Amino acid sequence: MVDSRQLCGDGLADALRDSRRRTISLISDLSAAQWRPAQQTGINPIAWELAHLAWFAEFWILRGPHHRDLDGLAHARQQPRFAGPDALFDSARLAHAQRWDEAMPARAELGAMLSGQLDACIEALPPAGLHPESAREQFYFHRLALFHEDMHGEAFCWLRAALGYPAPPGMTMPLVGRSAALTVKGASVWTGYSHAFPGFTFDNEYPGRSGWLHDFEIDSAPVSAGAFLRFVEAGGYEVPAYWPLDAGAWRAESGDPHPRRWRRTGASEWEMRWFDQWVPLELAAPVMHLNAFEAQAYCLWANRRLPTASEWEHSALTQPAFEWGYGVWEWMSDPFEPYPGFTPGPYREYSQPWFGNHRELRGGAFATHARMHNPRYRNFFQPHRNDIFSGFRTAAL
Repeated sequence: MVDSRQLCGDGLADALRDSRRRTISLISDLSAAQWRPAQQTGINPIAWELAHLAWFAEFWILRGPHHRDLDGLAHARQQPRFAGPDALFDSARLAHAQRWDEAMPARAELGAMLSGQLDACIEALPPAGLHPESAREQFYFHRLALFHEDMHGEAFCWLRAALGYPAPPGMTMPLVGRSAALTVKGASVWTGYSHAFPGFTFDNEYPGRSGWLHDFEIDSAPVSAGAFLRFVEAGGYEVPAYWPLDAGAWRAESGDPHPRRWRRTGASEWEMRWFDQWVPLELAAPVMHLNAFEAQAYCLWANRRLPTASEWEHSALTQPAFEWGYGVWEWMSDPFEPYPGFTPGPYREYSQPWFGNHRELRGGAFATHARMHNPRYRNFFQPHRNDIFSGFRTAAL
């Protein structure tokens, strides 16, 4: 199987088309009303997000060379052909709240914009068969645009969950295996990517760091809904918005700014929210829609802790029984910080603005494209976020 970080030529062209098909499939069934949800934190207007995808790929692939002005904003020598102006579709130029106030292209216009941009970007692909060092540089922006769109595809999934829209066609609830304690021997480890890797790396994965891990114990799987239910019913949790102990209403029914994902329907019966439906609580599902503080509260109750990113990455790379990916993103104990010697990539807005006030997550969720599942990939969100598909696993103190 080809490493998605080293895609080139026809394989990269096919992946770009695949990502675009997925993007369109995630919004094509929405009604006119669903297309224009009320403004809220955590999601973008659908029309803006689609136009941004076209703008991003065109800006970085077709419009170079690029330079930065004194304010740090990126500029391109070429003018936009498909998606512009920059002031409207560059996330660094237009604040989140302003995106809801600007006039956006109609659905038909967006279709033509996306189609034209994709065809032009694929036509601009360098030839395959380049030396690995040359390939890393010449395919960089095509690979960046691919993974950028894959991330936004997942964002459309959590938009649908947050707004109570139906689950995307074919999407099913993930399950986790029975968790066991894995004892991992201490070792000298390298976390992240080194100079030797020939493929694409996100700037925050590079240049990595060396370190020593002492023996540690870590769960083989993320914490399940059933395990978290024992914590809730033991009184270990103070009824936050996501975990009401009564039949609390969901946001669409009450206007509550925090979606309610569980509710008690009887003495011992519980339901969970799955996109637009209340369904019986699936005890074997990974507990999800937790913020980092809720994960830490469970750890305190269970006399455990969240793992470090280095422990998690080393376990994913070396432990066959370590179950990760295709369930939930997992909160780490680490703040999101640069590795020593960090240098921002050309798209410096990806990582640099978020160091220090975000928390690191690892793994990947059921809504994450398979290309994004990578043991070294560092996701990051503010620790209070619980609208994303986030959970956790624990390690021994």
